[in-house]
Amino acid sequence: MAPRTAPRCGLVADLTGSNDPALDLAENVQALKPHLAQLDERERTLLQLRFGAEMTQADIGRELNLSQMHISRLLNRACTKLRDGLLAES
Repeated sequence: MAPRTAPRCGLVADLTGSNDPALDLAENVQALKPHLAQLDERERTLLQLRFGAEMTQADIGRELNLSQMHISRLLNRACTKLRDGLLAES
């Protein structure tokens, strides 16, 4: 006769898995979309180079013939607009 196994007990959360970081990222991108559309082309390009292409501010500056300091200011301004838009939704 085969030995009996104990019934499985636990929390429902143990069966559902954990948070998917890719899903969180997709949700964040969807939340940003309408706010990205309100930025001008230059700001969207800077954000794409910095966060999409993962270029440094110095690299972006060389590419666009601008100083790293100016790129920093422009990125800060664009990120502030996005942050303000997201906070206004809350």
